[in-house]
Amino acid sequence: MLSRAADGRPLLSGDGIQLALPAWPPGAAELSPGTVLKVLVLATQPRLQLSLQLERQGAEPEGETLARAWQLEQAAMPRLAKPLPAAAELAQAWRQALLGRLTQAAAQFQQAGGSHLPGALLQQLPELALAGVRNAAGEPPLPLTLPFWLWGGPALTLSVEDALEREPESEQDDLDLVLWLTAPGIGAFCLRVRSVADGVALAFAAPAEACVALRQRLPEIVEAVARGGGKLCGCLIGERMPWRGLAISRHGATGLQAQRLSPLLFAVAAEVAGQLLAEPGGAAAPACGSGGL
Repeated sequence: MLSRAADGRPLLSGDGIQLALPAWPPGAAELSPGTVLKVLVLATQPRLQLSLQLERQGAEPEGETLARAWQLEQAAMPRLAKPLPAAAELAQAWRQALLGRLTQAAAQFQQAGGSHLPGALLQQLPELALAGVRNAAGEPPLPLTLPFWLWGGPALTLSVEDALEREPESEQDDLDLVLWLTAPGIGAFCLRVRSVADGVALAFAAPAEACVALRQRLPEIVEAVARGGGKLCGCLIGERMPWRGLAISRHGATGLQAQRLSPLLFAVAAEVAGQLLAEPGGAAAPACGSGGL
């Protein structure tokens, strides 16, 4: 809808949005306020670009002619859609979400008195005592399910676990990061990211068809790990998770140190998951067995 501002500038309005135009397009016929115009949106990023469908004066009307497109700075217009966050921002948000959940769970467990059970009660009625702890503490804090981008997107489930088969003398004290996701063209899969001596290692567990799709995306996975700042030292893809882990319980969360939630694992996971959600890169991965890399 076309109208005029107090200073004479033309105004376009519609659906609650009003745009003031710097001037009327040269050669375009003057229109009266209230005239309904057709506007073609050429682009929204990085700047809004509009094109009015107008007829020029002195020309025979031959349908709708493309007029000059006005460009308005994106900052001057309402945001039409949230831009996707960078993988680094996404990784930090996931880590903070897990830390917050574990911290809250530990506090609730202590308030419930679960860490101070009388020894005599445990000896006399161990099953009843443990059942009381479970009821007071509620459900385990993990896994945590949230939208992929925190404000939208496919459902993502995150958890952290202690590696059962890690060598006792290993210098790596990070927890494994485990995530569950469903990606288009692949299907549902579980990804475990682990710190190793020289970098990171990945393990995928998925149905057979999803395993085939994941192996085809292997070159993209390698590049995504590098973008996340890690060196891929191994990648296992199979129908069963080859590595075992011990879930962090509500009681165990009380002793959880923040530095054990390695930022590198989250950075790698965010890059890999984001890449698998995108369209395939096109280049076919070399054939490989279920052992992966």
